[in-house]
Amino acid sequence: MMLLAFFNTVRVAKLIEGALATAGGFLVGYVLAMILGWMIDKYVFKRPSPAFLHRIGRMLGGLILAILVAMMVFNGGGGEGDGTGDGTGNGKSSPVNGTLDPTTPNTQPQPTPRKHLPPAEERVRVTVLGGTDVKGERFYLVEDDLTPRTLEEVKALVQQKKDATSKTLHLEVQYRAQNTLFNDHPSVSRLRIWANRTAGLAVDLPPETP
Repeated sequence: MMLLAFFNTVRVAKLIEGALATAGGFLVGYVLAMILGWMIDKYVFKRPSPAFLHRIGRMLGGLILAILVAMMVFNGGGGEGDGTGDGTGNGKSSPVNGTLDPTTPNTQPQPTPRKHLPPAEERVRVTVLGGTDVKGERFYLVEDDLTPRTLEEVKALVQQKKDATSKTLHLEVQYRAQNTLFNDHPSVSRLRIWANRTAGLAVDLPPETP
């Protein structure tokens, strides 16, 4: 229940943030349209335009910019980054070349087998952490490596595997049983959006339990 309440709080905060950004976009568009109308009257027509045209122009300017801001905020187009956290982590593997420490015990829970997944050489498995498993901005585990990673580190490791194969690489997303997430959680969405739109990967998300 506490975990569910946390996720609901995150969603409400994101919704409020998006609403404020949209309102700000309307205000900026309104003011810009007003300035543009004044400049057109002064330098193009050399005389004032009817007041109702200015009102319509200001409203349209505000609505257009508000819609653009809302599309970016609510559709995830505002960025794919994972924040500014640059923590040192607690593992021994390199965040650049992804070399795994052979002495690290493999205690990561194994995912529930899914149907129709491609062969192992054509996919990379990323575990998205939640709750108390998250340290700073390190939301991710790659394959069997237990070193928590930032999104930028995950991008480098996944890109490395993609470059090593000529076949379409699939990104297999999974969660830990004790701190499972929803598929629309921000840390999952950032990973999925980057994989789909930037890296051109097919993304396999786990089925959500009702």
